[in-house]
Amino acid sequence: MKRLLIILTILLTACQSNTSNSTDNSSKKGKALRQQIDSIYKKAFKPNEPGVAVLISYDNRKVVAQGYGLRNIKTQQPITPNTNMEIASASKQFTALAILSLVDDGKLSLSDTVSQFLAYESFKNVTIEQLINHTSGLADAEAYFYENWDASKVATNQDVINWYAKKDRKVDEPGKNFHYNDGTYEVLPVIVEKVSGKDYAAYLKENVFKLAGMNSSVAYNLNDPVNIKERAHYYQTDSLGNWIQQDGHPLTGLFGAGGIYTSLNDYFNYDKALRERAMFSDSIHQLIFKPSSTYRENDQKKQYAMGWHINDSLAEHYGGWYGVNSLTRHYLDRPLTLAFFANRNDLFEKDLIHLPIL
Repeated sequence: MKRLLIILTILLTACQSNTSNSTDNSSKKGKALRQQIDSIYKKAFKPNEPGVAVLISYDNRKVVAQGYGLRNIKTQQPITPNTNMEIASASKQFTALAILSLVDDGKLSLSDTVSQFLAYESFKNVTIEQLINHTSGLADAEAYFYENWDASKVATNQDVINWYAKKDRKVDEPGKNFHYNDGTYEVLPVIVEKVSGKDYAAYLKENVFKLAGMNSSVAYNLNDPVNIKERAHYYQTDSLGNWIQQDGHPLTGLFGAGGIYTSLNDYFNYDKALRERAMFSDSIHQLIFKPSSTYRENDQKKQYAMGWHINDSLAEHYGGWYGVNSLTRHYLDRPLTLAFFANRNDLFEKDLIHLPIL
């Protein structure tokens, strides 16, 4: 199976040619690219199984926006550019934007200590920015819940706060080292609610999604389920190879580290708003992709910004959950964006996107 790198090579050749050729020639190259990607993805994802939604945009134009496979096996409904799919940890970019929205309104600062809003020893000397960039020094509540949570109950963000409140959960000095942490991203929605006085999902809809043109996207949790337009259910195979729906995991009650459902069309609108700096003040947009922590992986220096892994030319984030894989990639050195939203958990095992999950 061809790798994503080959697709990108084709894409960049076609798109860069498009900028200097006629409309007709541009259309032909775009069609050829879509046909090539169709050929690759239709072989990888059977039409009667869960699949993937693929977005490739260049210079604020949709080059590819296509679904492969089913959003609902029972009803046999296909994945389309309007299908809303859970994006797992790629949701962190939206959690960070909710905080930045409050910063833009002057209601808090990234340098504020978390204990100003949640007066527990765990959060003493830990800043909001350190929660976002994974340098809080705190243990990961969600990692603990994986092993110890009572599966008969659906977890809430308040359960996460209660866990941090029981004792000082620091395992490192705040601000010193990078430790990827889902639990701290589940503290952030509680801060949003305390500062704004609004339900987190409602705040995100009004102050992030609406500004980005994401009219059908939602923040979802199992404790307060809402109707999701054209929702994709997510699946894993059992030992016999049967697809089993995975939507009801008890940790699906948590906002922040995951929980966002969005479609290719909504994500395209959002990415366009990012590139045009149309959502917030210019100073806030400058912060979104500005690295604020550093770590090493496979002997390579990497950085983290506002819900994004960053290098000189690229911002990206992966997502993995029970029956979910996602990848969003926003190039900083060219107007290119990729998004892959899968309602199955084997996307990264295929040679289409041979990348680690975070």
